[in-house]
Amino acid sequence: MRARLVPAVAALVVVAPVPEAAAQADSAAVAAARTITAPDLRLRIGALAHDSMRGRATPSPELDKAARHIARRFEEFGLRPADGDSYLQAYPLTASRAGTPSRQALAIEGPGGGAIATADYIAVPGGRGQASGPAVIVPGGGAEPPPGSVALVPVTPEGLRDALESIRGFLDGGAVAVLLAVDGPDDYFSAIRRFYERERLSVGVPEELGAPIALVRAGALPEALRTALSTGRGGNGYEATVRTQSEFREERAFNTIGWIEGSDPELRGEFVVFTAHMDHLGVGRPVDGDSIYNGADDDASGTAAIMELAEAFASLETPPRRSLVFMTVSGEERGLLGSAWYAENPLFPIGATVANLNIDMIGRNWQDTVVAIGRNESTLGRSLEETLGDHPELGLAMIDDPWPEENFYFRSDHYNFARKGVPVLFFFTGTHEDYHGPNDEADRILYDKTARITRLIFHLGRRIADADDPPEWDPAAYRRVVEGAGR
Repeated sequence: MRARLVPAVAALVVVAPVPEAAAQADSAAVAAARTITAPDLRLRIGALAHDSMRGRATPSPELDKAARHIARRFEEFGLRPADGDSYLQAYPLTASRAGTPSRQALAIEGPGGGAIATADYIAVPGGRGQASGPAVIVPGGGAEPPPGSVALVPVTPEGLRDALESIRGFLDGGAVAVLLAVDGPDDYFSAIRRFYERERLSVGVPEELGAPIALVRAGALPEALRTALSTGRGGNGYEATVRTQSEFREERAFNTIGWIEGSDPELRGEFVVFTAHMDHLGVGRPVDGDSIYNGADDDASGTAAIMELAEAFASLETPPRRSLVFMTVSGEERGLLGSAWYAENPLFPIGATVANLNIDMIGRNWQDTVVAIGRNESTLGRSLEETLGDHPELGLAMIDDPWPEENFYFRSDHYNFARKGVPVLFFFTGTHEDYHGPNDEADRILYDKTARITRLIFHLGRRIADADDPPEWDPAAYRRVVEGAGR
């Protein structure tokens, strides 16, 4: 019997250090989390949201200053640069507008036709030049206009996005110009006008459409054409002339990215990505004499949290098993531009990115509640619940998105990761009366609450990075978010 006891004793000798090592790792993690403090966040948010940063608009010298400031902090913490020897991922932007009204014109000649008033059409940036041809009604859905025609495409408000994305196909099909005839209320058409009259930013180099493009109010068209649009019959005998001119300017902006290599040789090729956007709205319309839109909550709070998380994880003697990526993106306020660029030009493989934890506006409203948007889409929700259960000292409660009508899911940078198949959680505590206004200033942040949420994200990130298995999508959510994004 004693001979049989020897292997059992040996087994105990081997196993005993494992719980001890785990306890030491837990103790180190708790100590690292405690370095995330309200005073540190106050300093970081105060610097980012200071008036001298002039609201960190994309693009602007102040946003570049913020990007380089964060890069220096990453270097001080000991993070590795993500793009060769640089923490900055530069990406191209194009600023565009439709040009002056004097350079736009629209006329439709025929029975009951004539010039269309400028209030009833809108030049679309990207189109330029002048073209004339028979006005031919072309329904959407892949239909091709006759060569040499001006394609007149009936559009509802719900179908405008798809119609805009179809313009290239209409031109390739032979149209010399495209008119999108929008059938909607007057205030909708006015909103479109305001959108296109502002300078727009897009990622990358502009596509030169090489033909004039415009939106026209369907109700302003000659009666025969209006009838043909609604019935699909008639409307022949009209000639259209369209003249537009677009103006373009090339710009660039940065994402700031640093990383920590994982400690497990088998898992360090997988990545947990933490994101927040460092840009805001810049200088705008004065309110009570204040024209600087500081963006303390939106999103200096999330950006400061990223820096605190990076410093806390870098303080660990042994990193988590998976690698960690810390990213502050730009261009969120102009259409999720920086994260869109990264999603198409990743510095770490998207297919090996197991989770994105996005932080946007965590500094206001409730003292003890955080919204985790996307928690029902994957096993990340269960991991978050377990993390909250393990850390009651944080005094935080998690709730589902109480504002589904606001579509916040599609309005922050996690979405560009989700549509690529990466499980996401979006940490958010809601908008407020200072949202997108000049009163979103650092003295209104709830710093203790912000610190506790950041510590929660630290513990959750460590749990994900150390888990044997990566997070998994709910199949229905995957079909809706990922497969749906590809259509």
